[in-house]
Amino acid sequence: MEKTLFKVIDICRSNNIEQDFIQELHNNGLIEIIYQEEQEYIEEEQIIVLERFSTWHYELEINVQGIEVVQNLIDRIESLQQEIREIKSGRK
Repeated sequence: MEKTLFKVIDICRSNNIEQDFIQELHNNGLIEIIYQEEQEYIEEEQIIVLERFSTWHYELEINVQGIEVVQNLIDRIESLQQEIREIKSGRK
């Protein structure tokens, strides 16, 4: 199945996001930019993540390093919650 890609420049225009912000997220491993024919693209599944990060950045004034820390904590919490579910389902 082919993935839907969106141009970074179009995302920036439609969502009032700076291109440098997206590049910084990419440089920190928070989103993936796909390069095709000298254009930058983001997969459709990452648009929601990008919107979340832009909200944290522009509305809550969290810098990219802070976004990385928060996302790592959320990932860890979700992992622990999954472990708890697995342990509970094994006891029944």
